[in-house]
Amino acid sequence: MQLVRRSVVRWMTAGCLAALGGASILEAQGTGTVQGKVTVAPAGDPLQSASVGIVGLQIGALTRADGSFRFSLRPGTYELRVRMLGYAGKIETVVVTSGGIVTKNFSLEKSTTQLEAVATTGSRGGERTIVSSPVPIDVINTTVLRATGRVETAQMLQAAAPSMNFPRPSVSDGTDHVRPATLRGLAPDQVLVLVNGKRRYTSALINNNGTIGRGTSAVDINAIPASMIDRIEILRDGAAAQYGSDAIAGVINIILKGASPGGASVQFGQFNTDVEGLGKRNDGGNSTAAADQSITWSNGGFLHAGVEYRNRAMTNRSFGDPRVQFGANDPREATANRSTFWSGDAATADVVGMVNAAHNVNESLQLYGFGSFGRRDGRSTGFFRRPVQTTQVVAKLHPNGFLPNIESNIDDLSVGVGAKGSAKGWDWDLSQVYGGNAFQVIVSNSNNASMGLSSPTTFDAGTLGFGQALTNFDVTREFQVQNRPLRVSSGAEVRWENYTIEAGEEASWVNGRSPVLDINGTPVRNTAGNTTPALPGSQVFPGFTPNDAVNQSRTAFAGYVDLESDITKQWLVGVAGRFENFSDFGSKATGKITSRFAFTDKIALRGAAATGFRAPSLQQSFFTSQATTFVNGLPVDIKTLPVASREAQLLGARALTPENSVNLSAGLTLQPTKSFTITADYYDIAISDRVVLSENFIGAGIQAFFAANGLPAVNGGRYFTNAIDTKTTGLDVVANYGIDLKRNGLLTLTAGYNQNRTKVTRVVVNTPPQLGNLGEQLFGQAERGRIEVGQPRNNLLLTGMYERKNLMITARTQRFGEVTSIALRATGTARQVPDQTYSAKFISDLSASYKLLQRTTITIGSDNVFDVYPDQNMDRGDVATNYAGQGTFGVYRYSGLSPFGFNGRYVYARVGYSL
Repeated sequence: MQLVRRSVVRWMTAGCLAALGGASILEAQGTGTVQGKVTVAPAGDPLQSASVGIVGLQIGALTRADGSFRFSLRPGTYELRVRMLGYAGKIETVVVTSGGIVTKNFSLEKSTTQLEAVATTGSRGGERTIVSSPVPIDVINTTVLRATGRVETAQMLQAAAPSMNFPRPSVSDGTDHVRPATLRGLAPDQVLVLVNGKRRYTSALINNNGTIGRGTSAVDINAIPASMIDRIEILRDGAAAQYGSDAIAGVINIILKGASPGGASVQFGQFNTDVEGLGKRNDGGNSTAAADQSITWSNGGFLHAGVEYRNRAMTNRSFGDPRVQFGANDPREATANRSTFWSGDAATADVVGMVNAAHNVNESLQLYGFGSFGRRDGRSTGFFRRPVQTTQVVAKLHPNGFLPNIESNIDDLSVGVGAKGSAKGWDWDLSQVYGGNAFQVIVSNSNNASMGLSSPTTFDAGTLGFGQALTNFDVTREFQVQNRPLRVSSGAEVRWENYTIEAGEEASWVNGRSPVLDINGTPVRNTAGNTTPALPGSQVFPGFTPNDAVNQSRTAFAGYVDLESDITKQWLVGVAGRFENFSDFGSKATGKITSRFAFTDKIALRGAAATGFRAPSLQQSFFTSQATTFVNGLPVDIKTLPVASREAQLLGARALTPENSVNLSAGLTLQPTKSFTITADYYDIAISDRVVLSENFIGAGIQAFFAANGLPAVNGGRYFTNAIDTKTTGLDVVANYGIDLKRNGLLTLTAGYNQNRTKVTRVVVNTPPQLGNLGEQLFGQAERGRIEVGQPRNNLLLTGMYERKNLMITARTQRFGEVTSIALRATGTARQVPDQTYSAKFISDLSASYKLLQRTTITIGSDNVFDVYPDQNMDRGDVATNYAGQGTFGVYRYSGLSPFGFNGRYVYARVGYSL
């Protein structure tokens, strides 16, 4: 896999450099110049940092301090657009001649309607403002993204878009390092992520613990540096008929910076909090440094590159462990360290970078390329292994027990090249993109107890890999049919995907067959003189075995047609259809119809109906791992089983099939004045055959069942299955209002609200007889709870931004609705853990920025300024039981379901410099 990946990347990189570098040879014509000045109406003051560019091309510039702009362009006729947050944009036609100079001046009026922003996502026929789109779209620019102290791109999105959720799981293995985001209350893998309009690859990691998104592999949005983002367009509507698999909840399109000036920034911050029961804490120190800059040349081409460094320290909000550590009669018990667990943010160090480039060969041909790289080193922990847990602890290596670490080495790399232009009335775009992710798991401060004194304490537990190659060809043309425009778009896509699991070193998984040893390294014997076998594999995460190794690929071919027409001046209708064929799942056809009717220029109705799908990922089809535990003194091997394996088939597994969806939406857009805009959209998403990870099958009957079928070495397992149908209904409301205070500045008010509810409507695959007869359950209450009530049912976001000359003050409050944790049910006499609902909370942020010397901006602020925490977990005082296998012991105070985490107040300072 690694050899294939390196070869593909070398080929793609060579192609990118050859295309961009050789383009200058193709130049055959001179260039013209577009220049002018942008001012504020009616005073005529110069407007700095306004974006001036060519519609449909990444060519243009930002205005200087005197409001002027200037850039070169190949001869031709173009649409020149100027825009800036807080002002009404304008478009003018310009005709550029070889050696000529075209001067265009713009006078912009102040506007507080951010919904006038232009988006390309959701309409292949051309750009549309948010209020004129037939489907709901958010456009979030870099100013809004950087208006908080958050440094992760996914956290920034959550603070700007109420339909996004980004919980902060803890003590969940690799999910602590690659935390997934969700849209509209659906699964992380049911939203499609694009970069510059091209599909982004997913993480190689599959989230297989009890977190939101259990059993999914999602795109790692935090691998994309916020400092290189021009804007993010969020299409909140099913779009599989336009963009293919995964676009059930919607599409997130991340647009990179183009021909615009860069900058540099440094930010330092940490959590400054007073935790009830734990006292004051200053931890989780966070430092970031970012720099980006563009290079432009005479024909309007550019190269924009940036790099970002992020370093985040761990936070800890856990209580001491009240349980017996050494033994009731051991004198060390009285002085045992109780602060042994960890619960909070993982430690991560990221270096990420991106490049975006374009070269205009002539007025009808542009070559472009973009790419990214990233490296993340992370560290989180599992459960503390007490000295009394002798089957897991080699006493001589860890006389006081140990807290095992899960460390990650995560590598990301992508590169894309393409060409677009026009020929015989058609606009066309041909591109080739490759991206890949590798997730290496390192276990440290641990041991393989079955190896005794020969056990290492650090293990290479193996590496997960995922790669994706994508070829796209798209064409668009506008026809006139009975004097009305008909926009026709069509295209094809070829996608290749590859998934690998590389085995860990032998010590991470081997059963060394050593018995339990005492502090001197001597085998411990019971009264009958017998020894007890120690647990094999590296503690916290046993390594992938050679039998777990996987190298699987698939291909997908797709074609689509997208039609859009203004039937009348008031009525827009769009129809799209897509056919897709997967080498492993067969074919799927989807369709979509959209419509918008404008009663006046101030009020319109819009709606859409679509079918969609999501093909099961390669990770869901082929992921396998094994963990070993002891039941009644005997080792029990529990495996995540590929559905095609004999073991899974014996447990009733069936071949996975694509998820199918029906999306319905209806909305209203209002713009009663230039300073007030509101959109409201209702949605209904029915999904059938959703893929979920089954419950763990580990009962004694399972062991006997496997043994009776000739598999005595397999004692338990779980697998992926198309187990359920769900229905999600909701409402999105976004409003913008502003007050022009003239010389006293500009006040912009934004409100966003999301209400959603998901219900499991049917369990498609009933518990197979061979499991039901053994007292096992395929789809349990805990997973149902994560799907139905594990994410906020409502989310309210209120933001106010005040600008006056060089000062900007931002205040934000966000109300996260309640979430509920449904506990695993115990059997027998074990205590039943109660379900718990965590109440809604308001999280408020405040920041102030001041610009010095025109180029330097200083920002100070606080996120969660009132130091709000989620409700604490119930029953901390009960240490008599293991909470029916939950492992809480009263140590973990807060739930990983919390949509805003549980770190408390964060304070920060940032210095930015415009280059």
